[in-house]
Amino acid sequence: MTTPAPQAGERPHSTAHARDDGRLSAPSAARNAAPILEVLARHVPDAGYALEIASGTGEHAVACAKAFPGVVWQPTDIDADRLVSIDSWRAVKGHRNMRLAQHLDASTPDWCAPGFNFFLTVNLLHLIPEAAVENLIRGIARSLEPGGRWALYGPFRTGGGFRSEGDLTFHESLTAHDPAIGYKDLEWVEGLARDVGLTRRELVEMPANNLMLITERS
Repeated sequence: MTTPAPQAGERPHSTAHARDDGRLSAPSAARNAAPILEVLARHVPDAGYALEIASGTGEHAVACAKAFPGVVWQPTDIDADRLVSIDSWRAVKGHRNMRLAQHLDASTPDWCAPGFNFFLTVNLLHLIPEAAVENLIRGIARSLEPGGRWALYGPFRTGGGFRSEGDLTFHESLTAHDPAIGYKDLEWVEGLARDVGLTRRELVEMPANNLMLITERS
């Protein structure tokens, strides 16, 4: 029996825990929200439409909606429980500039979500296969308005190696779960982005050896 390839949005070894009202909460989301918002403040437009791919628990989506009230935020995921969690966070926080969560599988070859001038992806690339990453990046390039930006956060290999022993250990735990997933080389990701017209605007060192790459559609 063949194991299906993970779709964009899957979270192997998820540490999210459930609340009684349907919300899920992930410790990593609480830890990295503030540094992510600090970088986003330099790139999110004053007004417009933003889409988050693989919103997970929804905690980043509500944080972004609060931090950038002039932007309409569209959260997405592929998992039914996470879609419920996202909408539960929205109901509790009451941000009027945050839309109801939508199902989106950004690992498919022909996906497109036009009309957005900002995309956000957090902690996803190491959880999906290389072919899914390629489809993700092509779809973002198809969907972004000219001059729009994509913010990508997560762990990467750089210069052909791992950035810490902890990164290597985590990568090995991922590939033990599924040999098709694991850390991606930043240079490879940037090359894919450049090939479809997404050029680097900023690369930021983040806590816990993560990186945040901001690209812009030409």
